[in-house]
Amino acid sequence: MNHLKKIYRYLFREELSIKNKLVNVILSSAFLVQIPGIIVTIIVGTGIAGVLAQVLMMVIIATILFMTNKMPDSPVPSILLAVSANLIIFPVMFFVSGGSGTGIVVWMLFGATFTWLLLEVKWSIVITGISFILLNGCFHVEKNYPEYVSFLDSRNEEILDTTIAFIFVTVIFGLIFKYQTNSYEKQAKVLKENDDVLRKLNEELAEANARLESASAAKSNFLANMSHEIRTPINAVLGMDEMILRECKDRQILEYANDIDSAGHQLLSLVNDILDFSKIESGKMELHPVEYELFSVMNDCYNMIFMRAKRKDLDFVIENDEKIPAVLYGDEVRIRQIIMNLLTNAVKYTKDGSVKLSIRYENRDDSSINLIISVKDTGIGISEENKQYLFDSFKRIDERTNRNIEGTGLGLSITRRFTVMMGGTIDVESKLYEGSTFTVTIPQKVADRTPIGRFDERLNRRSENAETEKKKSKEEKKEAFKAPRARILVVDDVKMNLNVVKLLLKNTEIQMDLAASGDECLKYTLEKRYDLILMDHMMPIMDGIQALHRIREQADGLNLDTPVVALTANALVGAQEMYLEEGFVSYISKPVKSTDLEACLLRLLPEDKIIREQHED
Repeated sequence: MNHLKKIYRYLFREELSIKNKLVNVILSSAFLVQIPGIIVTIIVGTGIAGVLAQVLMMVIIATILFMTNKMPDSPVPSILLAVSANLIIFPVMFFVSGGSGTGIVVWMLFGATFTWLLLEVKWSIVITGISFILLNGCFHVEKNYPEYVSFLDSRNEEILDTTIAFIFVTVIFGLIFKYQTNSYEKQAKVLKENDDVLRKLNEELAEANARLESASAAKSNFLANMSHEIRTPINAVLGMDEMILRECKDRQILEYANDIDSAGHQLLSLVNDILDFSKIESGKMELHPVEYELFSVMNDCYNMIFMRAKRKDLDFVIENDEKIPAVLYGDEVRIRQIIMNLLTNAVKYTKDGSVKLSIRYENRDDSSINLIISVKDTGIGISEENKQYLFDSFKRIDERTNRNIEGTGLGLSITRRFTVMMGGTIDVESKLYEGSTFTVTIPQKVADRTPIGRFDERLNRRSENAETEKKKSKEEKKEAFKAPRARILVVDDVKMNLNVVKLLLKNTEIQMDLAASGDECLKYTLEKRYDLILMDHMMPIMDGIQALHRIREQADGLNLDTPVVALTANALVGAQEMYLEEGFVSYISKPVKSTDLEACLLRLLPEDKIIREQHED
């Protein structure tokens, strides 16, 4: 009994397909019915030839059953069975088992039918066609050459043989169809259960998506609020500091003010890193390709890094292939940010020695190049085991040793993501305590093939020496214009921000009213006509967008068409587009830069109220 169970489990094991299991049903059934079939053959007196034919059939079935289970994915066993049964065994048994008056015709019908259950259509058509020809050939021989047929002794024996064949074939077909029905019912049940599970999973996924969307919205709101709350005090600090740099003559105080300015912009850089990372994570960071001069980008990076390197007594060198095309087409802002992140990182982790920026290129085709940016330092380097963590977000390598080094740990992660967004690659070579070399390769289109020339020579032509640059950076800042007849309204719920704008524009002599809320703004716009309104966004009770819409709806208002500029700490991606859609004519982010503020006023104030001046040298 145990052996039968093992055989059953083997023939119907889980890894077999329904077709393989069906073949096993047909073969095992056909094999089993041969045993009583041999007995019947002996009873009805078919003779030794009929018995041998059935024994041969059993051997063939057993062999093919073995092959089928050893090669479940091969069609060969099924083809061999169909060919041997239909084209050899059954025609032979027709002649040795009594001819058309016996059950052999039923068996031949069964053979032709199970061919369609076992084989593909093309094989089934071929074998069935040959079987039909052979059957008709057997009938023809029986009719015209009866001496070749071993007829049974009586009609009763023919009836008995036919009846038994009918029973056996019916049982086999019944088992086949019953198995198929049960298999399909099980499949249907499993599919229904799976469908229920999938439906439940889809409901859970929908709920999870809703929670994720809610979390994403909460994250965006948090980032917007964080941006606003942090940028607002930075705006005040940097704005007041700029007034000290403008008006103070004491060299010691100016040195303190320069340190405040450097620290403030460093803090602003940290905020920008976090916001950039959040934009990338949310998939909202977009590239904005433009034509740009590569020398200008290199010069900006030089100016921003030179003093940092000098404070640490580091040699800062820029080398370039003088044949690089001068004007490229790509995302200038992100290219500059990648270079700055690599240079800032190099200066931070280098105590003595040098930092070198190398820029070269290789042609891709007539209209594009690979821009190759390499930053080499003589800093602390990176061990082999820590290289795998180098580009991880918020990860600081060897934090115990580098605990005094500022930063979020996002610079290299952001650099790699920007590089990948632009279709480029980033590689690093480093040895612990010997230094590192970061190499970024980014495809860029060429706008002008004119060679850029050597950076150091062009830099010398623009500035005679570093001391002159230092002197220029400390010169008193002077406004480019005055507008004493112009009138503007500044709206902000933070008094310090109002004072910053007032002080930044003091020397322009613009007439200025200050409103600390949306309601106060609406009172002013009913009483006075303004040339321009600077409006904060995030204010309590009535925010800047609501205030703008209320100004446009004032029936007796004097500022229905006055240009309104969004002056806000909201620096998230899409902010500018959102403000323009709401009806603002422009957008300035905090901390407010005097140059941005002045450029905005020059663009939007009536020309007849502007008195332009030249910068004093």
